Amino acid sequence: MMRINHDYDRGGALAYLAAYDVHRAHVFGRCSPKTGIVPFMDLAEQIMTQEPYASAKRVFWIVDNGSSHRGKTAADRLTERFPNAVMVHTPVHAS
Repeated sequence: MMRINHDYDRGGALAYLAAYDVHRAHVFGRCSPKTGIVPFMDLAEQIMTQEPYASAKRVFWIVDNGSSHRGKTAADRLTERFPNAVMVHTPVHAS
């Protein structure tokens, strides 16, 4: 008998960010090495720069209270970059 050690090297998990268009039944998604403001805004950029979202009067973003899109600062950041985007937060206890 002999003893063997196994070294487990965790490579890190990718974050999958997704958005769902309820009118067209279409999922947009992207993988990112981590979550945060930049990956969330990259997803918004991916969606809001294409039609019909770019020219829509309003595009509602219903989001949970994740740290990358929580509060008024996040809503202001999204609206500053995309004036037709409206961020709506779910209730805190619903996330």
